[in-house]
Amino acid sequence: MLFVLIGVSAHPIWIGLIFSYFFGFKWHLTPIAGYADFFNAPPGEPAGAWPWFSHLILPWCTFALLFAALYVRMIRANVMETMNEDYVRTARAKGASEQRVLGVHVLRNALLPVVTMLGMDIGVALGGAVFTETVYNLPGLGRIAILAIGSYDLAVVQGVVVFATLAIIFFNLIVDLLYAWIDPRIRLT
Repeated sequence: MLFVLIGVSAHPIWIGLIFSYFFGFKWHLTPIAGYADFFNAPPGEPAGAWPWFSHLILPWCTFALLFAALYVRMIRANVMETMNEDYVRTARAKGASEQRVLGVHVLRNALLPVVTMLGMDIGVALGGAVFTETVYNLPGLGRIAILAIGSYDLAVVQGVVVFATLAIIFFNLIVDLLYAWIDPRIRLT
């Protein structure tokens, strides 16, 4: 529960700075900031799969910690609530194995609110990426948007906003399609 509490409460900038300090500066396990290009690195810069991966470990962990905590908490609450439903007790009474009860009856019904939350978190994820890119000095849409806002470049800001809007619409479409797959009572017509 401590992991969940920290993930829900902490800001991505604070998490990023703590990770950079301990994993990068103190223990020298990963690079502190920056980016290593996978294919086309400038001369003298690291290139290849391992430098690219090692430069992105901390940003990935920072980003994942924020959302993993929320989803663990939500899934746990939904599973505990679903375990007390009548159809779960009926499935157990009919002799279904515990694995089948959990997989077919409990998880499938507990995932609907989680999928809804996933669709709503796409915009939050894009906002969290701005902070993560800033802390780790990564090139990305968040950094482009911040630089464009600072230099009053309206066309770039509009482009980033339109792209983010289209990404949110696309992922919400995927979430709507997942509803029909998870819950057979929902039909796409």
